[in-house]
Amino acid sequence: MYTDFDIHEVPLRFPPARKKVEEFLGDSDLRVDDMDYYAVVTPMGGDEILAAGGLLNDTIRCVAVRQDCRDEHLANRLVSHLIMMVGRRGYPSVKVITKPRNANIFHSMAFETIGRSNKAVFMENSMEPLSRYCQYLRSLRTEGRCGIIVINANPFTRGHRYLIEKAASEVNHLFIIPVKEERSAFSYMERKEMIEKGTRDLKNVTVCRGSAYTVSSSTFPSYFIKRLSDVTDSQIQIDLDIFSHFIAPSLNASVRFVGSEPTDPLTNRYNEMMEQMLPGKGIEVRCIERKAEDGAVISASRVREALQRRSLTTAASLVVDSTVPYLISFLAKSALQEELDTTPKPGLVDKDNNGAHNDMDHTLMTRSIQTLHPFLTRFAEMCFNNTEPKMDLLRQVGCEAERAMLQATKGVNTHRGALFCMGLAIAATAYLARTKGVQNIDIDSLRRVISSLASHVPPASRTHGNYVCRNTSARGARSVAMGGYADLFESWLPFLRKNKTDQWRNHKTLLLIMSMLDDTNIIYRTNSATAQEVKRQSAQLLENFTLRGLRAMDEQFIRKWISPGGSADMLSLTLFFDAVLPRDDNN
Repeated sequence: MYTDFDIHEVPLRFPPARKKVEEFLGDSDLRVDDMDYYAVVTPMGGDEILAAGGLLNDTIRCVAVRQDCRDEHLANRLVSHLIMMVGRRGYPSVKVITKPRNANIFHSMAFETIGRSNKAVFMENSMEPLSRYCQYLRSLRTEGRCGIIVINANPFTRGHRYLIEKAASEVNHLFIIPVKEERSAFSYMERKEMIEKGTRDLKNVTVCRGSAYTVSSSTFPSYFIKRLSDVTDSQIQIDLDIFSHFIAPSLNASVRFVGSEPTDPLTNRYNEMMEQMLPGKGIEVRCIERKAEDGAVISASRVREALQRRSLTTAASLVVDSTVPYLISFLAKSALQEELDTTPKPGLVDKDNNGAHNDMDHTLMTRSIQTLHPFLTRFAEMCFNNTEPKMDLLRQVGCEAERAMLQATKGVNTHRGALFCMGLAIAATAYLARTKGVQNIDIDSLRRVISSLASHVPPASRTHGNYVCRNTSARGARSVAMGGYADLFESWLPFLRKNKTDQWRNHKTLLLIMSMLDDTNIIYRTNSATAQEVKRQSAQLLENFTLRGLRAMDEQFIRKWISPGGSADMLSLTLFFDAVLPRDDNN
């Protein structure tokens, strides 16, 4: 019937297009999820959907063909197109979750079944990735009674440590498999490192590499959207089928440990189905009551909630010591991102525009922050794990971070100034967290350590800030840091905290900083007189704040090429210290 047709991506953000796909998939008892969708439509600009399918990373999902077109080979053409798109994304193989009635379509295209449930099958067009992973697991196997824990550890808490200790005491060897996904607050590598460092003293515990075959967006996508629905059971069955046939045998494991789940319905359902399915496959399920204090379970979600409230004190109380540096770097990254996302900002890159810049935008700045994040963690770890900060090593990591930033931004200096001041702040915070305890970090100690660290930094010779300082009376970033960020702790941070319920508090704090700081970025781009005028205008707008006035200042700064980049760095730093220093409202 149809000898010609088009295949194109459907813009699901466009409500009419989304509704059309929802109605089409609904006829096949399928649901639109968060993924890329492609549709086969009638040719010559037609919009009648004949077939549709989705892509989530390397996994094909939700393939449907209109009833009267199921002999037109449209499914094969659509699947071939989706396979091509996966290949362009650089994945070594293609996975698919589909209804059992569609399995033959994929079998005919060399897909093999890896896991199944009553209502779906999980297939892959190459067994090589799974075979390699199982071979890796077999290289770790030991004799005796072995157990497995699969955890996300987002982040690794004292609750996770308690579960692992209890499980390890019941087996000869315990294997921990971290969830390998990048859909959590902490990256896979960070979570794996936290587990390794938090369990390194347990001699019968091995932390394995994660894979796409255990609680992943391929086998169990509902886990990452925390939605309990009619398809959840099917996804859990697939995940556990793969676990029982491939993962557990490779590690010679006869028991799987889980923590009790009193609050999360989806995880609780997963535990229930484990207890129903795994014993019949020769795998015992051991549920351990989760660790609680003061009537509340210690959970990663509580840690994330504390980080969201910018409370290092509360978050650190729930984790093992080795996790603390990751919390510090997370808060530093969050502060940089919050400054970037604060919109509008006069002359600065934000969500609305590029400010007085033609070489950077919000996307580039975000990529820069993401690139710098691992180095922020290294700053924190170096100073948390050593008796005193080693400035030569910190400078080495800082230079590596700057090179990585410039490579990621194709040479654009997005965060050099922020890297300097945030690096000092992270180092001081991590050092005091180790020596005094997170709950005892105070302003005087922070200022003293930051000043000491900055005094060991040689003056920069080729920066814009150095040029300004040599030719004007302005104080540069090093000088301000050697002064222990006096204005920040004495004025900007108290102002930010005083206005904690004001939706414009970040904007107003930025204006306060701009009214006080000798911003060498402004002076370098314009002149000292303009910098003084910026101070005056900022103070005036702060006194009579309006959004219209802020937008007008933004337009003016863009026209005059004024960018208060130093003030933006200080706003990031103020937000970071707001999270680090204990508050009366921590709990």
